[in-house]
Amino acid sequence: MENATKALIIAGGMLLAMLIVGLLVWGYNNLSNFRTTQVEAEAVEQITEFNSVFEAYNRRSVRGYQMISLANLARDYNTRYREEDGYTPVEIIMKMDTGSHLPLSTETTEQPKMVYGDYYDMIQYVEVIYEAMKKEGSSNNRNMFKEMYFECTAVIYDNEYDSRTGNNPNGLGRVRRMEFEQVQPIS
Repeated sequence: MENATKALIIAGGMLLAMLIVGLLVWGYNNLSNFRTTQVEAEAVEQITEFNSVFEAYNRRSVRGYQMISLANLARDYNTRYREEDGYTPVEIIMKMDTGSHLPLSTETTEQPKMVYGDYYDMIQYVEVIYEAMKKEGSSNNRNMFKEMYFECTAVIYDNEYDSRTGNNPNGLGRVRRMEFEQVQPIS
């Protein structure tokens, strides 16, 4: 009888130990899942914050000076973050009326490159053309560009298929490219 009592005590102790270990494993898994969910929520919040800065320009009436600010913002992000870390550079491209190109002396600067048919790279446009106009002191031309109106025609995210470049989605949902076309002022 003594042996049976000791055997029951030992079995009860083992059962209690297994119950405690099981509770510890369950608690650790819950804590780990909570932390993972929290990290994912922070990542989504960062992407949302990143996109909101650019999506503020996703509208029908964007002035030229706002396009310059947007190009500078994209250039800042593109230099601050590296592609090696998984960052997809932001492209800002614009289509201007053929008659509205700003005149510059040919010895001052090169023309900005055309991307995607008849769209200009807005970041390069600001770097090359707008900066050259500053050096020439042609304030009329600068003001002329600032007074132009543009409309956002497309916003492409890095997790979407891009028919223009053929890139497959492999990103996190950040803005990859914004396309603008020059429009007449809205009355």
